[in-house]
Order: sequence, then structure tokens, then C-alpha cells
Amino acid sequence: MGFNVHEITTDRTKQLCHFIKTLRYEDIPPMVIEQAKMMVMQTVGVSLCSSQLQQVKDAIAISKEMSPGSEGTATLWADGAKVSWEAAAFTAGTMGDTLDWEDCSVTGHPSAGVIPTAVIATEVLHKSGKDMLTAIVAGYEVYQRVALAGRSNIVSYNIFGNLAVLMKLLDLSEEKMNQVFGIGTACAIIPANVHEITMSDSLNYLYGFRAESTITMVKTAIEGIENMEDAFDDPTAYLVHCGYQEPEWLTKELGEHWMMMDMLLVKHWPANVFVQTYAELASRLVTKNRFNPDDIEEIIIRPSVAFRHWYSDTGYESITQAQFSIPYAAACAMYHPEPGAVWYQPETMMDPKIVALMNKVKADGFVKMTGMKFIKDLIDGKHPEKFMIVRMKDGTEYVESAFTHPGHPHYMLTRDEFKDRFRLETRNVLSPEQTEGALECICHLDEYEDASVLPSFFH
Repeated sequence: MGFNVHEITTDRTKQLCHFIKTLRYEDIPPMVIEQAKMMVMQTVGVSLCSSQLQQVKDAIAISKEMSPGSEGTATLWADGAKVSWEAAAFTAGTMGDTLDWEDCSVTGHPSAGVIPTAVIATEVLHKSGKDMLTAIVAGYEVYQRVALAGRSNIVSYNIFGNLAVLMKLLDLSEEKMNQVFGIGTACAIIPANVHEITMSDSLNYLYGFRAESTITMVKTAIEGIENMEDAFDDPTAYLVHCGYQEPEWLTKELGEHWMMMDMLLVKHWPANVFVQTYAELASRLVTKNRFNPDDIEEIIIRPSVAFRHWYSDTGYESITQAQFSIPYAAACAMYHPEPGAVWYQPETMMDPKIVALMNKVKADGFVKMTGMKFIKDLIDGKHPEKFMIVRMKDGTEYVESAFTHPGHPHYMLTRDEFKDRFRLETRNVLSPEQTEGALECICHLDEYEDASVLPSFFH
């Protein structure tokens, strides 16, 4: 044990390190391995789709500036250039959350960090598909437990999921892992959500920063540091700075209960988690009934979500603000029932037709708020059935209802549905041959002795 001025009376950090070190592919249930593959598929698909937006084009340019020349060891997604490990991670991490289309757990978006970190590290280190899948599972399980142990900024948790992935793939000793977690806690963001208060798209870059910086954190530990151990046990190191502290979550049912199976919701639409079912209903209504959205008199939602039911008379400049608006998503799904980056192009967010329809969306009551349990209740399937009533100018009325959307843990997509979604997400980015090659590779990752080939399909 390294030096510490405090007496350490628990060993939760060591237990996390031991779990990461000893986890074997053979120990993981097949359904969990399948879930890991599907999260690779979903996250890569929405990441590549986001490359059509200006912010991701900017991230790609930044990565190239970070890594001049052509001697890099990692592939820049959607571009194909070879850049440094850190530079590739920055762009892929940014991509993961740009469309807000990856996943949502009860605490944030683990896939925006775990998946790009695992795929890029596997490429750089030439690891096997089984190694990558095992690291992905370790990342999700550590992420979720750290996040439940203490409330912080949602992007802060990604540090720990990313670190778990990297430490597993680099096969660090448990002692080094302990130090790496210490570095991670020192770099974790204090509880602050300025991006959400201001609806700033800089939120997407935060995922890129975490994917980039965690690589450097691990490298510093490998080169050698002193002490910096037991950060999740020290009474002043991490949890005390969080909004609440429930340290027992850190090791609860570790290796027995796979939290990525029941605490992970896959988004079916490029929008905030509380917007998903409403976008689903709007798309179903217009697809099934084939009406012209121009002929709508009003749209009634029963019930809506109060803190996501907002409007704009002029449209949106911020992608984040549009993603967090139920009226915008409902209007966008009516005019663009097949989702994609088009939802957040400037001309779409300012489209007079979409703005006009958005302002016809009315709430008939709101889901009862339950404080911090609101998101957990949603993922647990405890929110009420939602109705959308479309009233046309000629008096015709259409109604659709659902408790939740495809991708919810109680309504998870099948492998074929995930594959169809990937094809939709990448149709404007990859050739059909590249798309099918990526799908084949992802579905059979565990058969690859060297899975570094996967990013070759991403451009």
C-alpha cells in the first residue's frame, strides 16, 4: 500500500482493480457479450452519422492538427487518416454524443466513452476481438458502479469507464490500476452541468476530452508515479466531492450482476432520453397514416415531460437545445420520419415549417416528477403510457400510444433491428460494401485474433 495520511479501512478500489484484472471472456454470459457487440454497432453507427455535422468536421480538423504527418497508429473515424492514439480518441469521443443517439444509463452515456476507447485501443494494440469485448464489459460495469456511488457531472463518469477499458487492454497490474484510478479521481469534474444550463454543444467535446485524456492518464502511471492509491476508499479523495455518497455501489454484486443488461437504454432517435417515446409516436403516426404535416391543426401530448416541453419561435442554433425539446423532435419526426444528421443541420433547425409545427404541440398534463429517481423510473419502465393525438385541419384525428420506445431494456432491439439501424445511420457516410463489412466484423468480433481491422470499415 502506498503512503496516505489517512487510515484506509475499506478495500473497494482494490476490489474494482481485481475485477478488471481477473475478468475473462469465458466468465461473461453470452447475452452480455451480445449486448457488448450491439453497443459497438450502435455507437459506431451514430458516431459515423454525426460526421455530417459541422462540429464533428471541426473535431476531425483539430485531431489532424494534434497529430501532423502520416505516422499515426489510429484511424480517424469517417476520414481514414492515420493519427495519434489520443487524437483519434478525441474525435471519436466527440462523435459518440454529438447526435445524442447512443445510449442512456441511469447516470449518463457510458457508450460515448467505453466504445471508442475500446475500438481505438484495440486497433493501436492489435488486440483480439475477445479482448476488446471483455474490456468493454469491464468498462460498463465499472462506469455504472462508480456513477451510482456518487453523483457528479455525467461526463466525469466516463473517465472511469474509459480507464477500466484501457487498463484491461494494456494488462496493467492491479497495483498500477489502483494508481490510475487515483489519477482519474484527481481529474474528475466537480459536480457542474454548465453545458445543460446554457444548452451548449460544447458538451459533445467533453466526451472527446475524456477519451483523449484518459490515454495520457494511463501512460503516466505506466511510466511510474508514487502512491496515489485507494482513491475510492480515502475519505477525502473523490466521493466526498460528489452530490451524494453511496460507496457500497462501488462493489455491489461485482461480477455477478451485469448492470449493462438492465441499466442501459439504447436510443432509437437522435434526441434526449426523455424525448425518445414522443419522437417514436410522431414517426409512427405520419408513417402509418401518410398525412401531410402541413395539414395539422394541433398535436396533443398526454402526458409530456415539463422540463423538455419547450418551444422556439425562430428555431434553434444549438443542437443540444433542439435535442432536448419534445415539440421539436415531434415536428422533426413528422417531416423526417427516418432520423439522421439532417435533424440537426442548421437549415432543418431553422425550417419555418418545423418551427410552425413545433408550436402546435401542446401538453395535456405532465409526468409526475420524482426527483433524481425520474431517470431511474424511466429505465425501470415505471413512467405512464404516453399518447399523441394529431388533429388535422379537416377534423380528422389520429391517435398513437406507447409506454416506451424500441431500445428500452423492456423492449430491446433484436440483432437484425440493430443492423437495420446501423444501415440507416451510415447510409450517407459509408458505401454499402463498407457498411456490410463493418456489420460482419462486429457480429463476429470474438472470432478475430487481431480485431484492429474493424476501423478500416469506418471510412
